[in-house]
Amino acid sequence: MRKVALLCLLVLLALGSAGAGYALWSETLYINGTVNTGHVDAEWTFVGCFDIESKDVGETSGEIDALDPQILHFTIDNGYPCYTGDCQVEYTYYGSIPAIVESITFLPGQGLTNCSVNQSASTGSFVATCDQLTITFGNGLKTELHEDDFVASSVRVHVEQAADQTTEYEFSVEIELVQWNESIWY
Repeated sequence: MRKVALLCLLVLLALGSAGAGYALWSETLYINGTVNTGHVDAEWTFVGCFDIESKDVGETSGEIDALDPQILHFTIDNGYPCYTGDCQVEYTYYGSIPAIVESITFLPGQGLTNCSVNQSASTGSFVATCDQLTITFGNGLKTELHEDDFVASSVRVHVEQAADQTTEYEFSVEIELVQWNESIWY
């Protein structure tokens, strides 16, 4: 009986050794990943201004900021009540991922009082009426943009009767672009 028990023990040790040998065989696989994200980027690329009135008194001008092409400066010099200036403007989308025009916001600045904004949800254009100025901006709210697309708009400013002489009035228009899949319009 002792010999059978010893033989069983030796067989178990032999099988255990063979199993340990098989367990040592292995292979490891790796995944090394790199993710390069895209970007949302647009710049003003064109501005052309003209006077609506045919008199050689007031002057409307527009200029893309030399240091930051995401800023456009709109100026009326020597304006007077009923004077209207207009600028045709374009911005180009340089982003690598699709974007949507999320919002267009009018911000009254220095000197403007009692401003109200009527905005079209379908086109994104708005008319901002203040005591001193009426500003009309036409644009494509909800427009989906892809690399090298451009959007043309106009900025029109009418000087109202309540405007004071020798006074500077300021305003801003903000156009917010967001990645397409995060838009409220998506």
